[in-house]
Amino acid sequence: MATGDTRARILLRGAALATWLVSACGGAEPASSTHAPDDRSPSAASAAFPSSASSSSSSPGSPGAHLAAPDENNASGAAPPSSPQRASSASGAPDGATAPSTRAAMGATPAPGGVQGGPAASSPGTATSSPGAGSSVKAFPPPSFAAVHARTAKPEDGTWTPLPEGAAGGPPVLARTTVHPHTIKPHVYVHVIAVDLRRVGLHLVAGTLEPEAKEIPAERRPGLVPAADQTDLIAVFNGGFMARHGKYGMRVGADVFLPPRPDACTVALYQDGAQDGAVRIGVWSEIEASAPRMTAFRQTPPCLVSDGALHPNIEDATRPRRWSAAENGEVEIRRSALGIDASGQVLFYGSGEWITAKDLATAMKAAGAVDAAQLDINYSYTKFLFYGRPAPGDPLQVVSTLIQDTKHTKRGYVASAAERDFFYLKRRATAGTGASK
Repeated sequence: MATGDTRARILLRGAALATWLVSACGGAEPASSTHAPDDRSPSAASAAFPSSASSSSSSPGSPGAHLAAPDENNASGAAPPSSPQRASSASGAPDGATAPSTRAAMGATPAPGGVQGGPAASSPGTATSSPGAGSSVKAFPPPSFAAVHARTAKPEDGTWTPLPEGAAGGPPVLARTTVHPHTIKPHVYVHVIAVDLRRVGLHLVAGTLEPEAKEIPAERRPGLVPAADQTDLIAVFNGGFMARHGKYGMRVGADVFLPPRPDACTVALYQDGAQDGAVRIGVWSEIEASAPRMTAFRQTPPCLVSDGALHPNIEDATRPRRWSAAENGEVEIRRSALGIDASGQVLFYGSGEWITAKDLATAMKAAGAVDAAQLDINYSYTKFLFYGRPAPGDPLQVVSTLIQDTKHTKRGYVASAAERDFFYLKRRATAGTGASK
């Protein structure tokens, strides 16, 4: 006999099917169907852009909807009491199972909030990219771009909105937009953050447990943003798969947690001469020659986008697990990715719900990424967190999230150590010069 939770899921999925059928047949999306079905709860499923700590009565999917501040009583980041608790299992890989699939609503476009910070020096495992050799200094934010599919697009698709986070009263260093990459499913979305790497540094940090590497002592993997960088901290976002899911390589400074795989997509950070502060994304075999100049790298499944083209196997329906799936085999799940533009000056982080690897690759390419790597997947492991101090004297903490329903702790990564590897963004003291992609 079905439980109340099971009946709720059946009703939600039925509602989603009805919405999809209406859309597929050319009809208008029902006014009440602004949310995709979610195996948590409709109220918890609203996806949102970063916003101020105060909540708004604006409806999800409409400009001006605000994201609530982290719940003091739910600091663990667990699912809200009104929604079924998720199992917390590992993210998958081409050969393995992962955490349960979850669903969330179409992204809203609320007003952004603020993150405070100040300049500081770079450190090992850092890339603070500057203009590519031979390239002109680009304006930021990037230019707007056309919606991928007019049928499923929303008004905000393709328009970059500057964010105040990290700007410290100066020009914006972050911007965001939304992409609806599916031809007929309007609830499939990807939120994308653009980062001006001339003025923001990208850092990689190992978790206390992941990637597994018994030879690396605990003191060299504290799982925290270094205290010296916390004054300038803008945001933290997830890293890649657990070691047992693909054995994808990772190095920070001289510490090799896992050796590089020749066929794996690689996010490489540099801090050397002509490539000072550059970020490159590509297959290891193609960038291996520059390994001595890398300060850090993190590997992932095959590149979603390479030289402006989607991976040739990304549409192969018989091989979706190259980019992983949930434990039950579901491939339409929450995913995340990191990309770089042709100049090497703009970094892109993308994350969305109900998306396949192809959806994610399509969104990253549309946003301007010529090379892109899929990072971690599933509800529990994908997150983009903005940091700040809500009031003078308050400790540094998460003040907003890219996707509203994001599992996190208020002081995670700055006071509470992370078990898994992660990236963070820190404002630079001065604009970079002379780097090449």
